[in-house]
Amino acid sequence: MAPRRKRAAAAKSSETTAKKAKPEEPAAPVEVAPEGVEDGPGAYRKAAEIHSELCGLAPEHNFQLVLNESGKPRRGAFEISVAKTKDDEKKVPVWSGLKKGPPRKDKFPEAESILDDILKALK
Repeated sequence: MAPRRKRAAAAKSSETTAKKAKPEEPAAPVEVAPEGVEDGPGAYRKAAEIHSELCGLAPEHNFQLVLNESGKPRRGAFEISVAKTKDDEKKVPVWSGLKKGPPRKDKFPEAESILDDILKALK
C-alpha cells in the first residue's frame, strides 16, 4: 500500500485567534471565581451563565470570570468566591454547593440570589 498523504493544517481564522487573544483588562475588575467546573460540560456552561447574568444585573461592576484558579477542583464542588481586584489575594467565599444536592441542579446558584452577597463582599 502506498503511504497516505498528510493533510495540510487548516489556516487559523481571525475569529479563533480573536477568541484566544486576551482582552484588555480594566483598572480594577471584580473577580468571580467559581471552583468545580471540571465536573462536566454542564458546570462550564453554568459558570458562564452565572457570570453573564451577574454582568447584566450589575453593569456598574466589571465582573471577570476566573475558572479553577487554585488548580484542580474538588469532586462535586461548585463554589463561587469574589475578590475586589485581580491581584487581591483575599477571596471572599459567596456560594458553596458542596453539601447541596441531589438533585444536581441544587449545586448551582441563581444569579439573583447571590448578587446581594457579592455586593456585600465588595464593600
